[in-house]
Amino acid sequence: MTSSRTEILARIRRARQRALLPDVTGVTPPPPEPPPFDRPLIDVFEEALLAVQGVPHRCASADEAAALIADVCRQQGQNQVLSWAPEVLPLPGLGDALAARNIELIPSRLAGPRKQELDEMRPLLVGVTGAAAGLARTGSIALHADRSHGRLASLIPDIHFALLREADIHPDIAAWIATDEAGAKIAASSNTVIITGPSRTADIAQTLTLGAHGPRELHVILITQ
Repeated sequence: MTSSRTEILARIRRARQRALLPDVTGVTPPPPEPPPFDRPLIDVFEEALLAVQGVPHRCASADEAAALIADVCRQQGQNQVLSWAPEVLPLPGLGDALAARNIELIPSRLAGPRKQELDEMRPLLVGVTGAAAGLARTGSIALHADRSHGRLASLIPDIHFALLREADIHPDIAAWIATDEAGAKIAASSNTVIITGPSRTADIAQTLTLGAHGPRELHVILITQ
C-alpha cells in the first residue's frame, strides 16, 4: 500500500471518530403542497397540453368527436382507425357515429397470428383510445392496459386520439394517485403509462424529432358532456 493511500485512509478513520451524524430516525416530511389553480382544471390542462405540442379539442357529443376524427382520417387518406372496442371507450355512440361517416374501427387487440396482425395494423395512421386521467399541471394523460384496453392503438399509429372526460382531470399526478379509483385500476392493470405530448427524441444532433418511438401527434378530445 502506498504512503499516500495510507495517509488518506488514516484521515478518513480520524474523521469518522469525531463526525456528528444527523438523526435519521425521524420521518422525512412530505414536500409542500403546490398552490391551487385559480381557474378550471380543463383550462389549465389545455394550456399545458399545448405547451408540449399536444392538441386539445372540446367535444360535447359523440357526433362532434366523430366528425373531428373522420376529418383527420380523410386528410390521411384512410377509412379505418386502430381502436379500443367501442363499448370500452368513454364516449358512448362513437363507434356508430364513425360508421355513419364510413370510418371503420379496427380492434387493437391481437387475437391471431401475432406477426400477421401487426403487419395489418402498421398501415393504419390513426388510433383511438380512452384515457383514465388527465394531469392538469403537466398536460399529461394516463392510460391503463389490460385485455380490453390494449396498448397498440396508442403506439402504432402516427396520430393518437385520446378521449378524456372533463371529470377525470386532476391537478397533478399526486392528486390522481391519491384517489381510490386510481390505485385500484393500477393494481388491476398489466401496464399503466403517463403520456406527455407526442413521442419525441433529441438524441441525434440535439435536434427535436417528433414521432420517433410512437405517435407524432397527440390529440386529446375533452368530453364536456
